[in-house]
Amino acid sequence: MDVTGLAAGLFNVLMGALVFAVALPLAQGKVGMNHWYGVRVRQSFESEEKWYIINRYGGRQLMIWGAIIAAIGAVGMFIDMGERMELLFLFLLAPLLVLVPAALSVLYARRA
Repeated sequence: MDVTGLAAGLFNVLMGALVFAVALPLAQGKVGMNHWYGVRVRQSFESEEKWYIINRYGGRQLMIWGAIIAAIGAVGMFIDMGERMELLFLFLLAPLLVLVPAALSVLYARRA
């Protein structure tokens, strides 16, 4: 087993789990309106109702994409990346997939 692939994969598994864990209270509607945590776009501050609707959606999207990042990491743990730096680079960029649910949440907020 390649140590480089194992480390890159473990990094993504941990990052995906972290994103999932941070998103869970949002998806459950347990985070009240604040300026530090949640989907903080103009539309979410228009009312308590919109805050919860937008943040539940954003939390679910973050959970889905956190699980995808973790799955990519799990696959990466079994790939030999020792001599394939381009593949290692792609795996280390996987946490940037968190930008997808961020963009989806902004688009959703515009319609809400």
